[in-house]
Amino acid sequence: LVAAGVARCVSIFSMFPVDTIKTRLQMGQPNAFSFDGLYKGVGGSLFGQVPYGVLTFGSYEMYKTTFLERFPNVKPAFVYALAAICGDITGSGWLCPSEVVKQQTQAGMYASTGDAVRGIFQKKGLSGFYQGYMGGLARDVPFRVAQLVSFEITKNFYLRSKRKSGTVQGEKVNLSAVESAICGAVAGSLSAAITSPLDRIKTLLMTDSVAYGGTVGSCISKIWRDEGMAGLFQGMAPRVVYIAPSVAIFFIAYEQVQQRMSE
Repeated sequence: LVAAGVARCVSIFSMFPVDTIKTRLQMGQPNAFSFDGLYKGVGGSLFGQVPYGVLTFGSYEMYKTTFLERFPNVKPAFVYALAAICGDITGSGWLCPSEVVKQQTQAGMYASTGDAVRGIFQKKGLSGFYQGYMGGLARDVPFRVAQLVSFEITKNFYLRSKRKSGTVQGEKVNLSAVESAICGAVAGSLSAAITSPLDRIKTLLMTDSVAYGGTVGSCISKIWRDEGMAGLFQGMAPRVVYIAPSVAIFFIAYEQVQQRMSE
């Protein structure tokens, strides 16, 4: 849990400006690359993302250990996927409100996190903080499955290669910081690219739910009708640029803290 919290905090803060640019591009704003307000909403994001990371990754490790023990004959990749789904659903209830606040602040709809919280509550009440929840879940579950399964497979393959090389014989084999970054970058690039359309849907539902019909299906229909296939992938490049280093940074911190705490 501590490893997940530290890792999430470091990765979110360091890559937040790229996330802001990505959100602006997905909303079609003309000043997407402006330096003004790149860290606007970072407080609300950390307030949501750090506990979310603790809930998601902490529960993922518990689910993974439990499932591996209970289903020893099932291929590990399927176990990782099931654990990732359960872990992300566990953390989703906390994440959605902070994402709504963060993205509406990033988009310039409110001047600060506090203004966003007050404004959303005054307009829509508590339900306003959960607009786009299904869109977020539709993005986050496939993303988390792709991220964690690809990371676990890449990590296990790399560790087996190190053991076979004989260079660490007789010692406990762990990933170094550089190796964690490589495995994390592979996992982040893959998961970010394949879930980019879902991320844009989530962004639009959280920032302008009424205009896009309020559901995942209606949002897809409107994007397809107005912008075609290209509209679904708008903002993919900055998303990959944001996610790949962010995931690499996360897993460097995550693996290093875990290793220190197990010593």
